[in-house]
Amino acid sequence: MDIRFSCNTCGHRMIIDEAGAGMVVACAECGRDVKVPKAVPPPPNPPADTDSQPEKNKTVAIKWTPPPVTPHVEPKK
Repeated sequence: MDIRFSCNTCGHRMIIDEAGAGMVVACAECGRDVKVPKAVPPPPNPPADTDSQPEKNKTVAIKWTPPPVTPHVEPKK
């Protein structure tokens, strides 16, 4: 797994193999020494089948329109 990091001085982005974690390397852009951070594992992948979630975890939005209001007319006697 590669480690992606940036130079603290110039912000140049670098990639190094995880075997380089903890080493000090020279920035390819500005030449300053940069310590390679430890590898951070990637976040877990979301479940591929989202339809298998229970219904209580799903949100459904419905637009409700009330029926038209008609004036009340008393019947003639």
